[in-house]
Amino acid sequence: MGSFNATLLAALLSAGVSPDRAREVVEQFDRAIDERFGLHAQVLATKRDVAELQAAITDRIADSNERIARTNERVAELDRSLSGRLAELDRSLSGRLAELDRNLSGRLAELDRNLSARIAATNERIAETRADLVKWTLAALTAQTALILGAFKLL
Repeated sequence: MGSFNATLLAALLSAGVSPDRAREVVEQFDRAIDERFGLHAQVLATKRDVAELQAAITDRIADSNERIARTNERVAELDRSLSGRLAELDRSLSGRLAELDRNLSGRLAELDRNLSARIAATNERIAETRADLVKWTLAALTAQTALILGAFKLL
C-alpha cells in the first residue's frame, strides 16, 4: 500500500470509520484511480509513445526519400534511353526519306524522259501525217484539174 493510501486509511480511521469499511473505501478509491489511469492511458500519449512515433515517421520518410531517389534515377535512365532511341529513329527515318526522295526523283526523271520521247514521236507522226495530207490534197487537186480540163476538151 502506497503512502497516499496509508494516509487516506489513517484519516478514515481517525474520522471514526470502521477498519473494514475504511479498507474497502481505500481499495475502491485505488480501483477508481486505476480505471481512470487506464482510460487516460488509452487516450493520452506518453513521451515514449511520441518518441516511437517520431522514430517510425523518420524511418518512413527516409524510406520514401530513398524510393523517390530510385524513381528519379529510373526516370533519368528512361529519359536517356528514349532520347537515344528517338535520335536513332530520326536518323533512320531521315535516311529512308532521303532514299525515297532519290528513288522518286529518278523515277520522275525517267517518266519525264519517256513522256518527252513520246511527245516527240507524236509530233513527228503529226508532221508526217500533215505532209501526207498536203500530198494527197495536191494530188486530188491535180486530178480534179485534169478531169475538169478533160471535160472542157470534150465539149
